[in-house]
Amino acid sequence: MMICVRCGRESGEGGKCPNCGAQLKTLGSQKIRGWVAFGAAAFLAIFMAAIWIWVNHLFSASAVSDTGALQFLGKVNVAFGLIVIAGILGMINGWIMAQTGRPKTLLVVALLVCFVVALVIAGMASSAYHPA
Repeated sequence: MMICVRCGRESGEGGKCPNCGAQLKTLGSQKIRGWVAFGAAAFLAIFMAAIWIWVNHLFSASAVSDTGALQFLGKVNVAFGLIVIAGILGMINGWIMAQTGRPKTLLVVALLVCFVVALVIAGMASSAYHPA
């Protein structure tokens, strides 16, 4: 069984998709790709959550007395939370892809939006923070 990753149409023939012209992939290779995506997203979510906890621990003593550090920590917490959410969305997409062979475009777009917003917030936090 062959599947088009662009339009999701199944075809018994190899080569190109008769609907959109994209290269067809085997259903088995798409399921393996889904498991790889699931593992990468799980690593992202767990690794970023660990760094999040570590950063909060580092700033816990200084943030109480310094309002600049407190604002920085608040923005960084939002950024880390969004990256962990992006990892969870990636895990969901990888799981669905591993089961069906088809990625969910809406989940991928939501993942990218969370990641870009997190980068913007982290950039704003780092440019506004000036330790004394």
